[in-house]
Amino acid sequence: MRRIKILIFWLLGHKNNVGFIELMQFFVKPTIHKTAKKYVKSIEEHADDVVFQFRPFPHKLYWPKSFFIGRFDQIISETFDKNDWHYYQKKHTEIEDGEILLEIGAAEGLFPLTVIEKCEHLYLVEPSQTFYNCLKKTYANFRDKTTIINSAIGNFNGIISFDDNSFDGAVTENADEKSQEIQINKIDNLFKNNEKISYLKADIEGFEQEMLRGAEQTIKKNRPKIAITTYHAQNDPKEIISIIKGYVPEYNYYVKGIHEQEPKPVMIHFWI
Repeated sequence: MRRIKILIFWLLGHKNNVGFIELMQFFVKPTIHKTAKKYVKSIEEHADDVVFQFRPFPHKLYWPKSFFIGRFDQIISETFDKNDWHYYQKKHTEIEDGEILLEIGAAEGLFPLTVIEKCEHLYLVEPSQTFYNCLKKTYANFRDKTTIINSAIGNFNGIISFDDNSFDGAVTENADEKSQEIQINKIDNLFKNNEKISYLKADIEGFEQEMLRGAEQTIKKNRPKIAITTYHAQNDPKEIISIIKGYVPEYNYYVKGIHEQEPKPVMIHFWI
C-alpha cells in the first residue's frame, strides 16, 4: 500500500527530485530489515541496553532495551543506504573534515557516530532521558569532542511536558501520568556564547519549524549546511524553506523523496 501511494503521488506530479529510474529502484529495493542487516556486525544484550557494532566502523552503540529494537532497522537503513530518501549526506550536504555538527533530536546517535572521525566537534541534543543515558555510554570514549545536551528544542525557553516512554519523543501540551516535565530551549539560547557550528541536522517529529524559529541568530551567524526532515504531519515544507531563506537569502536548497501519507518531500537540503 505504501508503494502504491508513492506511485500515485509521483504520477500526479509530486516528484520531489525522484526520477523514473530512481522510482523503479525504490519499488524493487530490499526491505528495511534486509538493508539494515547488511551493516550490523554484532548485537549483544546487556541489562538495560542492546549493544550494536557495525561493519563500516568499530565503535559500539547503545540502544535502550525499553524501546522496540525493530524500529532501529529503519534508522540503520536511513543512515547507511545512500539511495534512501532520508539519507542526510546527499550532494552539497556531505560531512567534510573539520565539520562541527549540531544534531537536533539525536536519539540513539547513530548518524554522528558514523562521521565522528571527520568532525571537529559534535553537539548532540536529545530530550529523552532514556536516549540521553545511552548517548553518554556510546560517546564515553569521545568526551573531548562531544557535548551532549538533555533538552527539548523549540521557539521558547522554559518547561514542557514530555512522554519519555514514546520512541518518537512526544511533546505534550497537557501533562498526564505518562509525561514528565523537562527543559525546552531555543537553539539561540543554547548557542548564545558564539559556539560555532557548520552542519545542522534535525529530525524532531514535526517540531522542525518551531526549532528553526528559535535558531535565527545561530543560522544567520554560522550559515551551516542544513539537512532537515519535512514529512511529519505538523510540517509545511514551503514554510521551512521560507523561514531559512528569510534568515539567509543566499541559501540554495533541494527537496528529496516522496512521503506516503502526504505528497511531501522526505528531506530538504540547504547549503551556501
